[in-house]
Amino acid sequence: MSVKCLDSDLLVAILRGKEEARRKMRELESGGRAATTSVNAFEVFYGAYRSQKRSNVEGTRRLLERLDVLPFDQESSESAGETLAGLAARGEMVDYRDVMIAAIARTRGLKLVTRNREHFSRIKGLELEHW
Repeated sequence: MSVKCLDSDLLVAILRGKEEARRKMRELESGGRAATTSVNAFEVFYGAYRSQKRSNVEGTRRLLERLDVLPFDQESSESAGETLAGLAARGEMVDYRDVMIAAIARTRGLKLVTRNREHFSRIKGLELEHW
């Protein structure tokens, strides 16, 4: 069974009812289990609470219940620290949350499903899938 890690851009598009995103989610679920990271969960909940619509918070909860939410553990912490230090040394800054998300996916050998290639493509060893 194939597991893929969903980035926040896909999760938000699903919550907003974008048909292309919902189609991608159905495709992923038919091919195996879908996951996301605890960092993505934070980002989506943050947006839901900022919207001040209680239905957005409930929708976020329902969506995340369908996914495995992967933690930012010690292995991914070390990987993220090493990656961010390397990028900084080359003058290639990437948002620390993106580095954390990438580290969680990469340390578990999961492909990250995203449209944010600009940042994630700089992270070596991370497999990406465009949606």
